[in-house]
Amino acid sequence: MRDEQTPSDRPSPVARAVATHAVACYFDAVVSTLADLVAFRTVADPGVPNARHPEFLRLKDYLARKAADLGLEFEDHGAAVLLGLGDSDDRLGLVTHADVRPADEAAWAADPFSLDRRSEPGRLIGRGVEDDKGPIAAAIYSMKALGDQGTPTGRRVELIISLTEESDWTPFREFLGRWVPPQLNIALDAVYPVVTAERGSGTVLVTVPPEANPPHQPDGDARLVSLAGGRFPSQIPAEAEAVVTGAGPNLTAELLGHVDGSAGVMFDLETTGGRLHIRARGVAAHSSTPWEGRNAITQLARLLGTRPWPPTTAATMIRLINDLIGTGHYAERFGTLAYAHDFMGPLTLALTTLGPADGGGLVAGLNIRRPVGRSREEVDATIRTSLDSWRQRTGSRLDYILDIGDPYHLESAPHIPVLLDIFRFYTGRDAAGPISIGGGTQARLLPNGLNFGPAMPDEPYTGHSEHEFMTVDRLRLSLQMYAAALVELAVRGDSPASHRAR
Repeated sequence: MRDEQTPSDRPSPVARAVATHAVACYFDAVVSTLADLVAFRTVADPGVPNARHPEFLRLKDYLARKAADLGLEFEDHGAAVLLGLGDSDDRLGLVTHADVRPADEAAWAADPFSLDRRSEPGRLIGRGVEDDKGPIAAAIYSMKALGDQGTPTGRRVELIISLTEESDWTPFREFLGRWVPPQLNIALDAVYPVVTAERGSGTVLVTVPPEANPPHQPDGDARLVSLAGGRFPSQIPAEAEAVVTGAGPNLTAELLGHVDGSAGVMFDLETTGGRLHIRARGVAAHSSTPWEGRNAITQLARLLGTRPWPPTTAATMIRLINDLIGTGHYAERFGTLAYAHDFMGPLTLALTTLGPADGGGLVAGLNIRRPVGRSREEVDATIRTSLDSWRQRTGSRLDYILDIGDPYHLESAPHIPVLLDIFRFYTGRDAAGPISIGGGTQARLLPNGLNFGPAMPDEPYTGHSEHEFMTVDRLRLSLQMYAAALVELAVRGDSPASHRAR
């Protein structure tokens, strides 16, 4: 082990050799394992804790067998499972999750829970491929490649697989409360080169209650009576729909005349017996990168806002959406909520769900991703002021619930330069330093937690979309970089602890 390293010293010859070995010997096994993992429908069911859900139990059995076959240790901690290599009090964690978001099977060309390797050459398509089952498969075999060397590791490597990242973090937090985590941690749940900052994710549920005494409307008046769209809070909605009663013969042509063809959302209007059904079809994306999607709900609201409607709950919701949200991504219309941070970027605001509220009316779900620069209390107060002002200005009834999360910023850690060097070497790309993302991952829950891939910073992130994929080349590249990182961090021991031991 060398006492000093220069950037050109990483990755070392040993790290390069292990990375080459990993790809030559195990890449086919990585793809095969990924296919196995995708087949587990590990979607949260509100009625059953993930740790007791039959599909998650099957996944645990599979991972236990896989670990035994590869000479890795396996531990079941309920809300998480661990695969371990080595024996040391100094430990390195690889943090992933095996639960996935729901998939709208009608929106996929094939079964989203069966790995599609053929329909788009060069791509591996399926739910969880990028978020996080591809990284899990690559991490397992990077550990196997390291173990093949027969070299005692300076650190124990632990692959930590959370079962509740996409739903409720409480079980994983409870697991961490009774288990001592590694001193260094790398999550494989975001973007390359190295992510050291994550915006705080928040939710605002805005409810327009049902009309108490709906005014009488003359027969034949077109009335907006129904709105719905979106599947879950962290996905830009690809579908939305509205129903209009009393639709006259000219209403379809009138609305179609206002369609913005450049917005990337398609509209289907169908009238039956004076009832007009409007369907909007956009493009799903992760809500942390709303500009990568085409929001069907906000574009439908923009279209419906081109004409006046008699007062209904749905008409009030359309006015609210167009007044405070619009079709932008950065809270441009939401009072003084918009702000940005030099490193973490701007606050984003996305309308992701819209549907019936408990007790009647309509509820819109807004997903907020906020950087440092303002306190939670300031953001909370600004949102309340904006909604209260709109309610007072329009005379509309309105209720809301806020849950504003905190951003995360890891300003320094010993493994940052190591991972940056590995990224530069294997990609040939410049990487001036760490980056920030809009998403929130469980890296923030562990000491020195940061993210290393699997997405590339200049490519759309497909996790949470209805066309989730990873290219074969990127999965192979990730396997290389993970294996090299394990050598640099677990064998060579670039950490405060190893420096003290010299």
